[in-house]
Amino acid sequence: MGKTEIFNYRLYYKRYLPHIQPVDAVLFVTYCLAFQYPDKFHVQLQKRKIRFQESIKNLSKKEKMKKAEIFNKKQFDFTDNFIANFKDSPKCLRNDKIAEIVKYSLFFQDKNEYDLLCYCIMPNHVYILIKPLLKSEGKPYPLFPIMQKHKSYTAVEANKILNRSGKFWQCGYYDHYVRL
Repeated sequence: MGKTEIFNYRLYYKRYLPHIQPVDAVLFVTYCLAFQYPDKFHVQLQKRKIRFQESIKNLSKKEKMKKAEIFNKKQFDFTDNFIANFKDSPKCLRNDKIAEIVKYSLFFQDKNEYDLLCYCIMPNHVYILIKPLLKSEGKPYPLFPIMQKHKSYTAVEANKILNRSGKFWQCGYYDHYVRL
């Protein structure tokens, strides 16, 4: 498909957040280790949301959509900054063996289901930039199963190293379509 047909196919699915995946999309994805956010953080997020909703009450639908996109980016930045600086979160990804498992898993499907453009493994979260490849019918490999396989495999292997069981990653992930 050509660049002009990029939005003819859009895979859309929703759990906590909407996920939109156009054909030929480059996707920025971030996901983090499982930990309990402090109540104070949830309160801050809620207050920010209430202030935002109050600020757009009298705007047109189009203006609301524009403002919502900006607000959602700011909420992402706020959350991402919190995760990066939260001193009480687990830091399992500092363990070289676990970081190597995450890296190995990312490269395992590289060139099969997606092109891995870059990645960054932080102490408590991971960033990746991928471009899902097209399947034979011309539709891209969906991000959800890509992430599900990756997170499932790495969770099992990391828990073996840590000699524990249970949740390793937070449910879900944040993804952004990178517009070129």
